[in-house]
Amino acid sequence: MSKIQKQSRRARLLFQFFFALTPIAVCYYWLTVETPYDFLTSRGIIQLSYDFDSYTQLPFTLTTRILAMVTSLLLCCIIMYALKVLIRLFRNYEQNEIFTLENANYYQKLGYSVFYWVGASVVYGTLMSVVLSFNNPPGERMLAISFVGMDFLTIVFGFIVLIISWVMKEGYTLADENSHTI
Repeated sequence: MSKIQKQSRRARLLFQFFFALTPIAVCYYWLTVETPYDFLTSRGIIQLSYDFDSYTQLPFTLTTRILAMVTSLLLCCIIMYALKVLIRLFRNYEQNEIFTLENANYYQKLGYSVFYWVGASVVYGTLMSVVLSFNNPPGERMLAISFVGMDFLTIVFGFIVLIISWVMKEGYTLADENSHTI
């Protein structure tokens, strides 16, 4: 087994682990956040990306938790899609299928998933502002839309991945033409 195959197997197994862990972690987070069972954030293992106090001073109801969990799982679907593509890509690398049209297509899918991520993140932030402030009295509910600098960098990263996929497709086409030349 070559070094590429061995490292690809490790990466694939790691991505499969994250594929299984991601929805479980999202559900656990929203069911336990701001409760006595929330040992991950209370011990600093996970840093909160939300300042809940800016949305509401009230404790989360079960409805709020479930709506937040469903909203987060929708965003999680994009992560899981990207992980699925990475699992397939590294499975091909593991089988020593390196420069193939299929892999170039996987890179293209990864590039597009980065764009989906940015768009969904904007929608996610907006939905979460509504969900987290839902129990506030009328006049204190929020609707916040944000596009941060990291979103711009993520879009740039998506373009880079797409360009790599185009280069790989062109390389595959040239290699295929050369293999048919006598």
